[in-house]
Amino acid sequence: MPVIALLRPLARAIDWLPVAVAAALTLLLAVVVSPGADLEAGHGLLLLRMAGVLLGAAAAFALVDGMEVSTGAVPVPRWVRQWARTIMAGTAVGVAWAATYAVVALRVPPGSPSLAGAAVEAALCVLVGLAGAAPAVRRNHARPAGLAGAVVVLVLYVVTQRAGAWPVPTSAEWDTVHAWWLATMPLPLLVLAVAHRDVR
Repeated sequence: MPVIALLRPLARAIDWLPVAVAAALTLLLAVVVSPGADLEAGHGLLLLRMAGVLLGAAAAFALVDGMEVSTGAVPVPRWVRQWARTIMAGTAVGVAWAATYAVVALRVPPGSPSLAGAAVEAALCVLVGLAGAAPAVRRNHARPAGLAGAVVVLVLYVVTQRAGAWPVPTSAEWDTVHAWWLATMPLPLLVLAVAHRDVR
């Protein structure tokens, strides 16, 4: 199938450097913060949230296709190529975030509140980063187009932080806030669907 044949060259064409740097940084911090001692749950949550924001910003660069002008003639349509990039990038940053979570979970003291809800936050950050970059790469095929996604993720963090949408696990709003985060996930997916449609 043309799609399968495209996956290998597409994986090579993706700029994985931002994802690799963000993944290495978050994992390193999860290991070196408070070395030789238990990691406070609050610090662990902060690390997981930082990982979600950084990886969401980094994933945006995977959508930049510097060869789109020449690949427009291939039998695989643009929407397939861009969704393939989206899925590959999302999978890579998802694995990186899960590895960071595993390190944090091993280091927090027994009996600490569960930090699993941070996965919802990270997933939305990644979707928002990808959705922020997707419209930009339709008009600009250069690497700076990926910055649009990074900026959108940072704006999301600042705005929602001020709105109190990043509660601690012991807060009464923890479950409610994460239910709202889940409810908003279709919005960046809709943006991706519109932005990934064929140009021609």
